[in-house]
Amino acid sequence: MSKPSIPPPSNQYDVAVIGGGPGGAALATFLARRGRRCVVCEQSAFPRYHIGESLVPHTYGILDRLGFLPKLKASPFPEKYSVRFVPPDGKEATPFYFSETIPGDGARTWQVERSLFDRMLLDHAREAGVEVREGVAVDQVRFDGPRATGMVVSNGTGTQNIAAKVVVDASGRATVIGRQLKLKGNVPGLKKASLWGYYRSGERLPGIDAGETTMFLIPGGGWFWYIPLPEDIVSVGIVADPEYLFGTGGTAESIFEREVARCGSLSERLTVAQRVGPVRGLRQLAYLNRQTCGDGWVMIGDARAFLDPIYSSGLFLALGSAELAANCIEDALAANDVSAARLGAFEPALWDGVDSVRRLIHAFYDPNFSFRTFTERYPEHRRSLIDCLVGDVVKDMSAFKAALASLTPPPPPLTGSVPFAGSAGPADEELK
Repeated sequence: MSKPSIPPPSNQYDVAVIGGGPGGAALATFLARRGRRCVVCEQSAFPRYHIGESLVPHTYGILDRLGFLPKLKASPFPEKYSVRFVPPDGKEATPFYFSETIPGDGARTWQVERSLFDRMLLDHAREAGVEVREGVAVDQVRFDGPRATGMVVSNGTGTQNIAAKVVVDASGRATVIGRQLKLKGNVPGLKKASLWGYYRSGERLPGIDAGETTMFLIPGGGWFWYIPLPEDIVSVGIVADPEYLFGTGGTAESIFEREVARCGSLSERLTVAQRVGPVRGLRQLAYLNRQTCGDGWVMIGDARAFLDPIYSSGLFLALGSAELAANCIEDALAANDVSAARLGAFEPALWDGVDSVRRLIHAFYDPNFSFRTFTERYPEHRRSLIDCLVGDVVKDMSAFKAALASLTPPPPPLTGSVPFAGSAGPADEELK
């Protein structure tokens, strides 16, 4: 089967995508395969570093529909079959195996090194006929009244106007449209910071558990992730209240090393390990945009919102929202109606799924809540709990949420979000 021909560059497109990460690459691939002329503008030159390395199993079907699974199966990424929560006392914890609710090959997924994974997805988009422009920054989105009509881009040698029927913001935490329209704000009831680094020769569990994601819970509601990656590297990060992490001062490196040493069950796995590279971090993880689509434009993935890394939902929501949005964009273009109502037809179901994840995040940080107590009291909802862990949340989960609410108060409504002052805010402050 011959590869689709890539048309020569022009400035008129059906869809212009801001950002070449997984969400942007996937959306453009889905639409290019339907004959739509798509351009992806990516500020960086790939490969580039990115955090967010754990795929949940519910991405399996999306990656299959993208035609990407053969490449993923041939990759060096460790296979992941489960997730485990280790309590603060370090006692042995039973993992949640995805095969409890998912039959067959879809019960596994992968831990991905993002510079390679993202490069692979962007190349896959090129093979589908997407025009990809790397090293091209989007300076602003152009509007004709309330409707987006394109964007102004630059590459260091000058600026260009790109016209498009639909503009997709897949710019991640940069949230290009969110900043431009001052839509970005806090998530009520969720204020966490994070520090992370990488180790060579960290201990791996035997057999099927070698690629699992392990969460080490620490007193006070914080936790560490431990994610095996290729080439004998593990990703290790802490998530906790900003006041706890940064209240006593110190560098990012000194704070991180202090916390690793305090978590005995984690530090045991790192006895012979060597940290490689810098400690990175964010002072505020969670944010959302009060509006996520409009006439001629739509946001996907982290450009819409980010909640918390506890359930590894970031990559799933990027890929899942990309597929849902691509379907709505195709319908809108076919009907010659790129109104917010058409482009955002997927949003109610997606936001309901995000709400399920958000409620479980809120429960996780409630000191009076535990998975064990929940599953003992509501064994009929263990499957729904695992559904949240694997990403299968875009469906009716009202009974599960009602059971959660009986053990922990639900979080405040998202309508109470408070915008950041100016064009940027605390969520953008990355520690180097």
